[in-house]
Amino acid sequence: MLNRVQSNLRGIRCYHSANEVASLIEKAKSNDYSYLEFLDELLSVELSNRNSRRLKRNEKRAHFPCIKTFDEFDFHFQTSISKREINEWLTFSWIEQRSNKILMGPPGVGKTHLAIATGFSAIHKGYKVIFYTMQGLMEEMIFSEAERKFEEYLKKILKYDLIIIDELGYLPLKPVYGNMFFQLINQCYEYRSIIITSNKLFNEWGAFFGNQTIATAILDRLLHHSESIILNGDSYRLKDIRGNL
Repeated sequence: MLNRVQSNLRGIRCYHSANEVASLIEKAKSNDYSYLEFLDELLSVELSNRNSRRLKRNEKRAHFPCIKTFDEFDFHFQTSISKREINEWLTFSWIEQRSNKILMGPPGVGKTHLAIATGFSAIHKGYKVIFYTMQGLMEEMIFSEAERKFEEYLKKILKYDLIIIDELGYLPLKPVYGNMFFQLINQCYEYRSIIITSNKLFNEWGAFFGNQTIATAILDRLLHHSESIILNGDSYRLKDIRGNL
């Protein structure tokens, strides 16, 4: 009978329940569970394991270079943003409203940490997240254009609720590539949320994109529904180096 139950559970793709049903039967006997309590326990095990696997799958698909959390963020060292502001972010009402976050500042002040920690938290709230460096994103875009699959590539990106683009501004773009980036931003406008980190202030984006008109069009769409944060202060990495001297 047990083998048949396990087989039936696998037949309806309740693999976790099939693996755990034998031990749950023994637990139910020991604790004198009612039929309803046993069923509730069995379904809870299945849902818990499915959620755990979904989170791991979505974390892997996000392509984070590493995992960063807000618990690791030093709000005493980086005072340009507060825990209260972060707690507001973590309601994720801004994702529901298709708003954006633009994090600007010099290298090492915590922009990437904040972006990854936000994306990681969003995954654990059920959102789909993808992380790119600006250079990696542009390389993929250029390759997809060469393969005549650019529209297909954009559709793939737009399946995610939150798109993180890190390190905008480090390497200048040719105007033709700026136009490709504009197409992504235009497709995301009022449809998907974006986090961008950049070492450039907005008045420097024209030089970065090699075309002020494209830069203005990009900013027009990004900033219509967005929060811009300038992070000041010393570099975390230099702080760590100085601490070891």
